[in-house]
Amino acid sequence: MTFQTMKEAVPYIYSSLLKAKPFQDEENDALTRAPYLTKELLSKLNLIPSCDKVILVTGSKGKGSTSRMIAAILRIMGLKVGLFTSPHLIDYNERIRVNGKAISDEAFLTYLNRHVPVMEKITASIENPKHYLGPTGILLSVALAHFQTEATDINVIEIGRGGTYDDTNVLENKWAVVSKVMAEHLGYLGHSLEDIVRHKVGIIKECTDYAVIGKQSVVALELMKDLVGDGPAYYGFDYAPALTSTSLVGSKFTLNTLFARYEDLTLPLLGSFQVENAALAIQACETVLGGALPKDLLKEALQDLKWPGRLEVVAENPTVVLDGSINRVSAAYLKEILPLVDSSKVATIIAVPSNKDYEGVIKVCSEFSDILVVTRPDNSHKAFPDDALAVARRYDEGAVEVGLLSEAVVLVQTLEPTLIFVVGTQSMIGSAKEIWKDSLLDIG
Repeated sequence: MTFQTMKEAVPYIYSSLLKAKPFQDEENDALTRAPYLTKELLSKLNLIPSCDKVILVTGSKGKGSTSRMIAAILRIMGLKVGLFTSPHLIDYNERIRVNGKAISDEAFLTYLNRHVPVMEKITASIENPKHYLGPTGILLSVALAHFQTEATDINVIEIGRGGTYDDTNVLENKWAVVSKVMAEHLGYLGHSLEDIVRHKVGIIKECTDYAVIGKQSVVALELMKDLVGDGPAYYGFDYAPALTSTSLVGSKFTLNTLFARYEDLTLPLLGSFQVENAALAIQACETVLGGALPKDLLKEALQDLKWPGRLEVVAENPTVVLDGSINRVSAAYLKEILPLVDSSKVATIIAVPSNKDYEGVIKVCSEFSDILVVTRPDNSHKAFPDDALAVARRYDEGAVEVGLLSEAVVLVQTLEPTLIFVVGTQSMIGSAKEIWKDSLLDIG
């Protein structure tokens, strides 16, 4: 079996999971996930890096942005950095980067084809029909092979879902980073916030020398301290930012950390949550480098940051903002844009999957939208709610439904809004990026 194109390769990555799906009668990662298979794959391929090359990043919100920030800062400090994130927006290659540049199709296919014989033997040996060689584990093998070839100094690995049972957590990690944790993926990770927190802090292991915890709710923070004690650096206690100003081009803030005070930092990403993520990333980088960061280099790293689909402005006249909100907490940050632009006529286009908080997103967006449209991405394998329009009309009787995002954009533009929000799952943001013609293969 040899794959010649990414179109051929990507379905194979999900084949073991799809084979196991009919036998998975409950959504419980402890019963269905089998990270030992990923560990076997990486071991047989001799791809497991030493713990001092691995930073694991988890959380419910902000883990992707935080991972990207850590990678960008460490890169400008002189390290060659591998970055593994998910999901992608347009191209599958976006999930694997070295110094910001996505892996090429040629390299991706070379590694995958090299690994197929080992993967076939492992999947053939699976005895429990609920178990599978996870897509994340297969992708991780490609990423680690790429990082090995590129001789990266350190690798930032974003956890897929949860922590304890995620395929990435088979790696030994000297550093663990935990962004904001909320009650999400219920069923897969348990049935309470305590269950979720327990999964997330599962990336803090015996091999972990440094852990940094991002901003948390009071309840989540208490649970974390009960589970991992006072060893980690905690947001609000060991480090804390202060937002000084905000505009459409970004935010300015100061930051006190364990090692330094940084003033007049500029972040070209919108939303106060991104300042929280930046603080978490900077504190994490201090632990990696063992002290304060050179302030001029830190400012340079932040000023050049790009992270698509998070309160991202992609057009003006009217202003168009893309945001990957899939719950009401994230959607609330959209309000921070309103004072920064002409928001006299706001149109919001929403596509949130059935298994996410679509009602919460619709409810929040209805509070500031003059035009509310529910739709679906032009390309997505996810299931979207059949009652989205009924839910929307509960909060805005004038809400409408349009079949696909591309059609929704055309409709909304004819209504001449001053501000357009495109909100929802990553495939939705990916579809929007294609509409507004934006490549994401090299984000610097």
